[in-house]
Amino acid sequence: GTPALVSGSAIGRDIVRIPLELVEEPFDLIDLDTGRKVPYQIVRLGDPHAPVPWAAERYTLGKVDPAHLVEIAFVAEDVPPVGYKTYRIVPAGVEENFATSVKVGDTTIENRFFKVFLDLETGAIVSIYDKELGREVVDRNAPHRLGQFVARWAESGKEEGLKSSKMTKGELGPVYGSLRVRGEGPGCPAIVQEVVLYDRIKRIDLANRLIKDPTPLLEIYFAFPFEVENPRFRFEGSCSTIEPLKDQFPGSNTDTYAVQHWVEVRGGGYGIIWTSLDAPVAEFGGLWPGYISQAHHGVTPPGYEHEFLRLGELKKSYIYSYVMNNNFRTNFQPIQVGDVLFQYCFTVHGGDLKARDFGWSAANPLIPVFMEGSKDGRLPALGSFCEVDKPNVMLLALKRAEDEDGIIVRLMETEGRKTTAGLRLSFAEVSRAMLTNLVEEDLEPLEVSEGIVQVPIGPFGIATVRCSANIFAISPWARNSCTLTLPRAARRGARSLR
Repeated sequence: GTPALVSGSAIGRDIVRIPLELVEEPFDLIDLDTGRKVPYQIVRLGDPHAPVPWAAERYTLGKVDPAHLVEIAFVAEDVPPVGYKTYRIVPAGVEENFATSVKVGDTTIENRFFKVFLDLETGAIVSIYDKELGREVVDRNAPHRLGQFVARWAESGKEEGLKSSKMTKGELGPVYGSLRVRGEGPGCPAIVQEVVLYDRIKRIDLANRLIKDPTPLLEIYFAFPFEVENPRFRFEGSCSTIEPLKDQFPGSNTDTYAVQHWVEVRGGGYGIIWTSLDAPVAEFGGLWPGYISQAHHGVTPPGYEHEFLRLGELKKSYIYSYVMNNNFRTNFQPIQVGDVLFQYCFTVHGGDLKARDFGWSAANPLIPVFMEGSKDGRLPALGSFCEVDKPNVMLLALKRAEDEDGIIVRLMETEGRKTTAGLRLSFAEVSRAMLTNLVEEDLEPLEVSEGIVQVPIGPFGIATVRCSANIFAISPWARNSCTLTLPRAARRGARSLR
């Protein structure tokens, strides 16, 4: 059989290249940890404009090597933190039909978690019903639909949406299904959007491919008008968690925010976690005029002199992803053009899901490593390279020291609590550890007992540790995988790999 190695610890979708002969003949995908058959889905790329990464490039290369047009999607369960899990592809006599909860209709798509309704006119989502929580997720009275393409002219403030939309069924299999919408809009002669639901993962993905021409003075947004009572926003900034308005100086800009990996809006006993994989600038509560300093904007947009929000005035649970601005004149291109892809994912929960875990998992998908035939090695079929015993502490870096004296581990506290975390390297026995500064200069020794390092970290603090260790199970591939920036908390639950 052929092993397929999955490394990482995040919910995600990534491409696994497989030989074409495996696609042409039936095969089983075996979880080597449990021995069970894993449902999988063969996905063939047939459209260079598909809203998936590198679609046009893969389509072109596929004319010479058809392997670029084929991928396998499956759900990898219980991949250890900063670790790996191995699957084996073996020939099978007959092709197995796996059951799925995903149903794709003309304007609807649903699974065991959600039922989603799309609007033919705008191509956007008018309703998402959460079957587990028994509630509507979309504000149906909002000025825009969820996932709607919104183009706003900088000079007049006039808004326009998708035109000539056409909806078609996308993928459908045991792992996921999708609906696709094609159309055009101002400055965008071609727009392709896709809504994806998974059979066993409570998450909705939205992908938007735009062909942007050099039309000037045009802003482009994607709308996410969620329905949350008395909403409270939080988002991840640069190594920080920020609550808009509350954590700002009075009078500071409330139009736009730079988001790292996640935004969470909570209220009424439930919450929504949203992440943008490609466009970091977001607006909360509404589509604001867009304040940019006099030195940077071109024409002055309507409402430019509006007052910023004050504490208690952020009343709507809307998120707008700000993807293009064609009104800059200093230090930026005045127009934006090209073939671009904007991807989003979000989930709904009853208050029991960490936003950090979802956001970092979505942004750091599992990494597939494909190998033909068995390989000699000392590592088991399942393993982790680093473990941290506190859920409010996450790994930022795991690498060799710059001076090659030991291994550097960098940790961050994420919930504002003074913490002492236990750190263990699964591939090595740590004999000595030193707390260092960010440039890896030793500061003081740390307690080490039975290979576990006790690392003190202040609220929202960062700690860098130099570990002197006897490395007894590691390879060049493992060293590369350990440099991934991944959260600890993805130890349990479903992981999807594409």
